[in-house]
Amino acid sequence: MKSYTKFLFVLLIFLGISPQDASTITLYNNEYKLEMVVEVFHDLEFKKIDNIKLFISHKQRSMNNDLEYRTYKKLFKNELEKLNYVIVDDQDEADFFLEFEYGMNERIKFINYPIYKYTRKGDNVIYEKKRDNFEFRIKTKSPRNRILIGYKTLRDVSYHRYLNVDIFSSDNQLKVYQGKVESEGKINSLPYVMNGLVHGLFIDFPGNSSSINVYELSEDIYNPNAYQKRQNSNMERLIRRRN
Repeated sequence: MKSYTKFLFVLLIFLGISPQDASTITLYNNEYKLEMVVEVFHDLEFKKIDNIKLFISHKQRSMNNDLEYRTYKKLFKNELEKLNYVIVDDQDEADFFLEFEYGMNERIKFINYPIYKYTRKGDNVIYEKKRDNFEFRIKTKSPRNRILIGYKTLRDVSYHRYLNVDIFSSDNQLKVYQGKVESEGKINSLPYVMNGLVHGLFIDFPGNSSSINVYELSEDIYNPNAYQKRQNSNMERLIRRRN
């Protein structure tokens, strides 16, 4: 990846894009870190959370048999059980109902980058004195100059991933918790990042009400399987080079 980035950097210069504007390279980097924003509102007043029973459901009950939903439900179950919540399959036994939904949207931006034409270095004389046949000069090389000749429009595509969670009291159906996790990045696979989104929600649960927290997770945390696969691939490539 580093060699590819260097090649792209040289290519941008060859095309006339200034090194100062080489942030263009970031458009092609993989997403090795998952950045997310967690927003929370709640009215959870209890201090003791042991043995509190939760029933988990999709916001649209018809989705409860969906395989993708059931996969994500396991992520919630694991995180909640770490906090000593009890997950029940019968909603009549629950103290609270947890409902969640998820999705992903494509976002397209068009970014204008300046294109420069570079001029050759010239000679500048900063001191000159002539006497008879003797000539004395002090010169300095002028820096390489550039001239703005236009702009290049680049299409930047990113993906907005989101996870919305509500918790209701089983007694009066009153909403007591409302959480939202949002992340924008280059990976257009929701299953690839969902473990990180769920984990981010429970980093500080339930947290302070009306709070917004920003988290960054490395790939070995939010998708350890993909991370390990990449490490193994890099090791195999290194072994092949040595052989």
